[in-house]
This record gives sequence, structure tokens and C-alpha cells, in this order.
Amino acid sequence: MDSINGFADESDYISSQGIRTDEIDGIWPFLKAVDWKEPWLLGLMFFHVVCLLATIITCLKKCTNLQIIYFVLILISVYMSEYINELAALNYRSFSRLQYFDSGGLFISVVYSLPLIVNALILVVYWLWDVSNLLIATKRAQLRHKLKQDKSKDK
Repeated sequence: MDSINGFADESDYISSQGIRTDEIDGIWPFLKAVDWKEPWLLGLMFFHVVCLLATIITCLKKCTNLQIIYFVLILISVYMSEYINELAALNYRSFSRLQYFDSGGLFISVVYSLPLIVNALILVVYWLWDVSNLLIATKRAQLRHKLKQDKSKDK
């Protein structure tokens, strides 16, 4: 039986007020209950794809200053997600047919903040990789310089 916590289908699981968060026992049933064809959710997915592309492009082009600004904007955006959740909960009827924005912030955390945090994590990992390569290059240059000094002293 393909059900969500004993419900016959998705329409039983989602009430007219939104997803019944007291019945959710995992992330997959929660994500399965979301109507991913709503235009605002498609726009949000497009936003996250653009953010991921921006992350990848700034890493490939080595735009460190732009990455720092982008990283700070991501963190501010994640910090503001609580306020966005409250605002969206009050006005969900103007853009959504269901109330997804619970007081605990589960939906906005999973659908909005988590992808942004993944982008921030990618940037941090890239910076650590870049710094480690810079340290290796610096140490190699120091060793070459020391080797040249030792050779000049021997002559």
C-alpha cells in the first residue's frame, strides 16, 4: 500500500490548512506531501539552481571578493528565514493554495534554508581547498629559495 502514515493518498494527508506536521515521521513523507507544481515553488527551485550555478561559477573563476559578498548574502538570507516564514504564514493565500509555513519552520528550513546552507558549505570547502593549495605553493617556494641560498653559499 503506497500511503503516507496510513493515509490513502496525498489529498487525505494534506488538509485544507496545509500539511499535518504532527503526523510527519520523516523528511521523505513531508517532501512527498508538498505540491511541487505550484508556481512559487517552481520559482524557488529556479532560484536555488541559479544560486548553485553562481556558487560554481564564482569558484571556477576564482572571484574571491564576489564570493565573500555572496557568502554574506546567503548567511543573511538564512538568518532572515524565520521572518520570511512568519510573513509567508500570514500571507500564504496570496501565492499558495496550501499553508506550508508552520510555526516550527520545518518547511522553510528544508526547502529554503538548507539549499542555501549547502551553497555556503561549498564555498567554505572551496576556500579551505584554495588556502591549502596556497600554503603548499608557499612552502615549496620557501624550500626553493632556501635551496638557492644554500647553493650560493657553497660557491
